[in-house]
Amino acid sequence: MLFPLFLLYLCRQKDQIIRAMKRAIILPAVAIILLAIFAGPWLLLLLLVLPVAYFFINLQEKAAPQRITYGGVEEVEAKYGEPEDVVVLDATKANELQGVILFYPAQDKMIVVGEEMRLSDLEGVMSKNMATPYTIDEYAVVIATKDPLHPTIQLRVGYDGGLAGEIAAEIDKHILRPA
Repeated sequence: MLFPLFLLYLCRQKDQIIRAMKRAIILPAVAIILLAIFAGPWLLLLLLVLPVAYFFINLQEKAAPQRITYGGVEEVEAKYGEPEDVVVLDATKANELQGVILFYPAQDKMIVVGEEMRLSDLEGVMSKNMATPYTIDEYAVVIATKDPLHPTIQLRVGYDGGLAGEIAAEIDKHILRPA
């Protein structure tokens, strides 16, 4: 309680300090000091923890691996060649990356919706009816992965449950099972 009074006394005595420090700096400084006095040491602790947490969050974002994405099937084929297996999700988009999954087992790669993923990261696959009791919705193929950025991938495949099951079975053939 004495420190804010001392600060005000010092400001009254020294006109040079008042001219040097702008009002925009003095008022927030006094407000922070008064909050610290009345809110206790928890506020000071919070003021110390926030910048440290911000630094570590930014450090983790910089350390995260960059995702490799492709614009078209031709771009993928130029890099890896012909895929060993292709699973068609949507026949109307069969020549776009949004409608197919490309498998390259020799390189341990899979291209899903334009993103490159490792085949060894696949854990499981299932077909699922995404409808609720109130809506009619499409079937989806849900792929579970070990990738922390994409723990599940949902691929909409249309209104045919049989087709969704076949697509899930084709993807399941490429899951590496431990011996």
